[in-house]
Amino acid sequence: MMMLQILVMLLAMPGSAEPLAEATRGITGTVTIELDRGMLRGRPDLDLDSPMLVRVASIRTGPDGRTSFDLEFIGTHPGLYDLRDVLVFADGTSIEELDPIPVQVFSHLGTDAASDLAMTGSPPSNLHGGYLFWLIVLAVLWLGIPIVLISRRLLHTPAVVVPPPPPPTLAQQLEPLVEAAANRNLSVPEQARLELLLYWHWQEQLGLEEPRPEAVARLRRHEDAGHLLRTIESWLHDPQASPPSKDDISTLLRPYREIPAGALS
Repeated sequence: MMMLQILVMLLAMPGSAEPLAEATRGITGTVTIELDRGMLRGRPDLDLDSPMLVRVASIRTGPDGRTSFDLEFIGTHPGLYDLRDVLVFADGTSIEELDPIPVQVFSHLGTDAASDLAMTGSPPSNLHGGYLFWLIVLAVLWLGIPIVLISRRLLHTPAVVVPPPPPPTLAQQLEPLVEAAANRNLSVPEQARLELLLYWHWQEQLGLEEPRPEAVARLRRHEDAGHLLRTIESWLHDPQASPPSKDDISTLLRPYREIPAGALS
């Protein structure tokens, strides 16, 4: 059935010269396209609720004047996608005139799973053949714990209480994301996390009650709340600009220095 869907999509898009790129759900995939003109960027209104996210990873201009774009995409739901739906030209206009950019997102898990990333632990220890060893260990612990408690009481050594580290500020969580944007290597999940951090901080103050894409767009337009987002987007969308300095980043994060990180910490 999946192969039939792929064939139907390819037949429906005869102008596409690029092979179908594939990626596992929740894991970044890559595809390269060439254009005769124009600069591409990801749609700024997308967030973690979007089924497909994309960013321009690198740009190269060949001797023939054509520009190559290395695109990184990540899908949250299995299926066939056209990256034209999540890309725009640098000036914000649609790229529907371009050939389709079909990509396939597949999954080995159910649709209710967060992603196909899995963690496996070490196999449990085999106690067979080590029964005597574990008896000795238990006996040492059983005898040793009372001895330690009695020794501490006799020596009257007060327990050293180590205070817990202070909770991180919002600026401390934003800083690595802002530095990644300054170096133009901010991944799509990192960009979505940065938007969420700012969205959750400003949500109550600005009364952001509309759906997430519209809320982030309104946040971006706000004179104070949207300053950081607009600055980062200017870094990402202007590859010719000089990278910002440490002082620039510090100044940008100054309003968030004393604010606890909150729900994403």
